[in-house]
Amino acid sequence: MSIERSTELLRQALPWMSRQAAGLHPVSYAVWFDYVAQTNPPLRAAIDEHLAREGSLDEFATHALFTRHVADVDPETARRVVDQMQRVLGGIGETAGAAGAHAARYSASLAQLAGALARGDTARGIDDEVTPGVARNGPVPRKLADVVAEVIADTGTMRSQIGGLQQRLADSRREIDRLRDEVRRARDDALRDSLTGLSNRRAFDQALAACLRTATAPTPSASARVASAAIEAAKAVPAAQPADAPASPDLGPWLLMSDIDHFRRINDAYGRDFGDQVLRAVAETLRTLVPAGATLARVGGEAFALLVPELDAAGALALAELVRAHIGSARIRRPDQDEVERVTLSLGLAGGRPGEAPQALLERAGAALRQAKDDGRDRVVSA
Repeated sequence: MSIERSTELLRQALPWMSRQAAGLHPVSYAVWFDYVAQTNPPLRAAIDEHLAREGSLDEFATHALFTRHVADVDPETARRVVDQMQRVLGGIGETAGAAGAHAARYSASLAQLAGALARGDTARGIDDEVTPGVARNGPVPRKLADVVAEVIADTGTMRSQIGGLQQRLADSRREIDRLRDEVRRARDDALRDSLTGLSNRRAFDQALAACLRTATAPTPSASARVASAAIEAAKAVPAAQPADAPASPDLGPWLLMSDIDHFRRINDAYGRDFGDQVLRAVAETLRTLVPAGATLARVGGEAFALLVPELDAAGALALAELVRAHIGSARIRRPDQDEVERVTLSLGLAGGRPGEAPQALLERAGAALRQAKDDGRDRVVSA
């Protein structure tokens, strides 16, 4: 594609990007570049359908469209391809090994035959002695032993070639193993946020879809134990601001969406490096509070999400208050200065409903988060 054409597509894509509820980042640009280029019909149809239904693309929709229609083969698919290639090469290696063994046996048999012929231990042969006084028509026949010796030599060459093939296949299998390890590492890296080490948005989306697809209610006794543990843990931190408990006693899954309050002000006042320090500190604190089996992810600039597959309403609220109180009780000191910064979280809590789509649950949790901010921040609001 020419520079002129790329520039024209950029000019067309930017207005589309600016009208959406998603940030102006490379993922968004890739989606809208393909859209205006009209080189990806499935993507264009999906965007048109979403715009007709919702009016604009938010972050979740943008990343979902990118993953489904723009991104290269996903890491899981790449892993399967590599595994299949390994099995194919393994089969070829076994075949070549069997052929080499067969050639070895064939060579031994021919060697025995040549020995017998050389010793005259055969009833069949070509009389290569010239009968005196009798002229031959054509060249003198070669000794059969010589012919067999050449066959043996050729067989040795074949064995050598097969040996080389086996060596190349062995080298190829080692290379495939190395590539498979690289793909596995790439897959892990592709699902991890580089700054905080938490799962990233893509990993979270996958976990959310899988959780809602396979969600089953835990037994009442298990749910009660989890809720009790979370409530007891919440008692160990400073008293939380009042929050309305979810009215429904429904059991899991629960989605907790959170934003660091006034994070832009922190960035502007102290610089991006300090902002990154805040993000890492919050991530590390959240990591210590995550229940077993839950997914914790950084899903935006200062946004974090916690997905708990099995928990009841009381336990979910207690966990949310525990998170809020622990973050709010911490202080972060600026490098080389005595000033400290109090960091707080606003949190939106929503429980999954039977048959609910991931986007619907995200929207309800997001709405609760926005309500928490509107109500003054540093609080939990339940959807």
